[in-house]
Amino acid sequence: MLSDDAAWHDLYGQAAAEFGDLVSEVRTAVDYGLADPEDSAEVACAATETTEAVVTALSHEWALYTPQEAATVASALFLQLQHSADALAALRRAVGHIAERGETELLDSAGPGQPANLADALQQLHRASNDLHRLVSRHASTTVRALAAAKSCAPIPRNAHETIVAVARLLEDQHDDQVQLNERHGPGEDDPAADDVFGCSCDITVTSKGETFSFHRGDCAWSLLRDADGRPQADGSILYSNWSSTSTSLITAHPQQLTQEIIALVTSTD
Repeated sequence: MLSDDAAWHDLYGQAAAEFGDLVSEVRTAVDYGLADPEDSAEVACAATETTEAVVTALSHEWALYTPQEAATVASALFLQLQHSADALAALRRAVGHIAERGETELLDSAGPGQPANLADALQQLHRASNDLHRLVSRHASTTVRALAAAKSCAPIPRNAHETIVAVARLLEDQHDDQVQLNERHGPGEDDPAADDVFGCSCDITVTSKGETFSFHRGDCAWSLLRDADGRPQADGSILYSNWSSTSTSLITAHPQQLTQEIIALVTSTD
């Protein structure tokens, strides 16, 4: 929830602090110094790649689980538009500096029917910058706040145990074959500190087409093992030569997302 006295871009600030790996790389580059044409072109190209990556990320069915997550992304995208407006204005000034040094010719604007020249380009940069600023001013706050305040009823678990229990229940309802939840600990006995890497140690046995699979968390991922791929070792353990991991590694992934992927994997395995 976004408080009444908070700015619409505060959600971006909170997320940037939490998910800092990619963000910190850019900030480190800025701190190191951006002082020449190569830096300007490189950063502009990186920004383009990042924007395209956002499109890719949001194109997935499970790109977002809640309107509140959408509010955070909207906060970042509107701030990106605002910075893009500033960048267009800065580009206009940078070209102006080139002209001031006498290193390009700045003529009057081209007349009707004439090809646009440098003066026309600078005017268009100015207009585009102002248009983007107006768009952000009109829509950013209301959009972000509406998304942040929207009702959310997504069944998002709080830990790995809740995730695997919820997935087991969904599999029982949606999978046509046998499903069994194997709880390896008593209530409250799992270690939350181990959630990210190994989960709570519980697993789910799923049967499909006469084959048996085991779904569990291990090595920081949700994995599906087929019994037929396991080789018993001398110490009693089983070594698997092959396994499948779900597309998301979130501890608290949406149970339906995991369920859909498990069913797809066990029903398509030859």
